[in-house]
Amino acid sequence: MMTTRALYYHLFEQEAQRLADIDFNSSYWLEVDINSIAYRPVFLSTMEEQFMSTLAKEQIRTLVKFSGTDHEDVVKWLFDFETVFDRAQLQISNKYIAVQSYLTDTAEKWFRHNKSTISDWSTFKLEIIKAYQPSLNQMLLKMEQRRQLPHESVLEYYVDKRQLCSQADPSMSSAMVIHHLTKGLKSTLIPHVIRRRPITPSDFLVMAQEEEKIQLTLNGLSYDTKIYKILI
Repeated sequence: MMTTRALYYHLFEQEAQRLADIDFNSSYWLEVDINSIAYRPVFLSTMEEQFMSTLAKEQIRTLVKFSGTDHEDVVKWLFDFETVFDRAQLQISNKYIAVQSYLTDTAEKWFRHNKSTISDWSTFKLEIIKAYQPSLNQMLLKMEQRRQLPHESVLEYYVDKRQLCSQADPSMSSAMVIHHLTKGLKSTLIPHVIRRRPITPSDFLVMAQEEEKIQLTLNGLSYDTKIYKILI
């Protein structure tokens, strides 16, 4: 029976969960040199293993280079890299080697200049954030200016705006997060969401998506009516 793409993803998630459940605190691990153990995913066939390898390579190819300009978000860039590297099951030492190929322009020069003091992946992450993280004023301005785009879904806007709020103030209250989320929402949605009085950011997302669906339905009905009038 042919294995579907959905099953491949399921197997991938299953294997990730298996590795996450390993107890490294048990007495057994005190007696074993875990550095000498290599864990490999359990696949049902060579074909599946090849597929997962290809999938990982495709994801790595989608990563963008970081040049260190003001408009780039170094925290998000690092998060995206860590996520893809983890999916590809890269070892920490290989993450450090691989990421160097994705530095360009100013960022590449910065790394070459500081390479002698950046010897591993953890140090790299700390140092590049220190070097390129925007100032608090820049983060606040970026958060304030973020608006839902004309053809952007509520969910896409919500995820990005939440991240900006977290970067600007990691301890920002739910009330303030909702305030900023509402402020950048499409003007046609704002009064409907305010009327429903969300208590938490999660409430905001649910309510805004419900209102979004209602408006999309109404817009569809309006379009159908116009077409009908033209035809008759």
